[in-house]
Amino acid sequence: MPGVDASVAAAVLAAALLHATWQALVKSSGDGVVALAGMNVVSGVAALAALPFVPTPTPAAWPVIAISVLLHSGYKIALAELYARSDLSVGYPLARGLTPIFAMLLAFLFLGEVPRAATVVGVFAICLGIAMLVVRSVSAASLAAAIAVGLCVATYSALDAYGVRINGDWLGFTVWLVLVDCAVFITYAFGVRRNAILQWRAAWGRTLVSGVLGIASFTVFLWALAKAQVGAVAALRETSIVFSALLGGAVLRERITRTRATSIVLVALGCAAIALFR
Repeated sequence: MPGVDASVAAAVLAAALLHATWQALVKSSGDGVVALAGMNVVSGVAALAALPFVPTPTPAAWPVIAISVLLHSGYKIALAELYARSDLSVGYPLARGLTPIFAMLLAFLFLGEVPRAATVVGVFAICLGIAMLVVRSVSAASLAAAIAVGLCVATYSALDAYGVRINGDWLGFTVWLVLVDCAVFITYAFGVRRNAILQWRAAWGRTLVSGVLGIASFTVFLWALAKAQVGAVAALRETSIVFSALLGGAVLRERITRTRATSIVLVALGCAAIALFR
């Protein structure tokens, strides 16, 4: 796999599984905003504990962190709305499948990158897979939320990769980004869910586990961006689409029809084609 050695590949695959697992926990929570804010409490505490051991970001990295925090917050708000309206095995592939399409468009518009034939084939596969999901399972509101999720993820992924590199220290950038992001989203959650603390206490085990999985997955992702090509890392990360489908069927007892399974496979293959064959 171009740009990724075996240790990085194994780490990103493990992170993809962790990412799909915490998404399943959020989906099963009943209130996505509260669940995501609970995750942020755990992640924020971890980042705060690491703060004395990492350097402060460079002046050039702070604007990147500020914009990224807004995008991460928008992503979480849209994700909570998506899971309130659709199954994990539908909402997750839909949102993640839109991400590489948006990334390709952003690269074309702002970087002048002309997609290759494999990229076009990948986009076609994703569009076909998404169409199968939309026609069968998705409302207009779910589609709008998935578009918002995909656009936020595409933008913050590119922005975070840029931030890691201009900062020169991936861990320092990650710790400060997580800390500021958690503070902002927890403040938002208290504004819209005043009983959030009571819900965290009632489901403390799920909150703790999802928070640990979330911070571990995101940290590995940013570490990998500093070590390997962005496209190859992104392709490996999209294997979480398959993991989410398996978790949706096995854990959440969602019905995985033949059509839904085919669409998930098409989206995953399309993501791989876009990311690996640039």
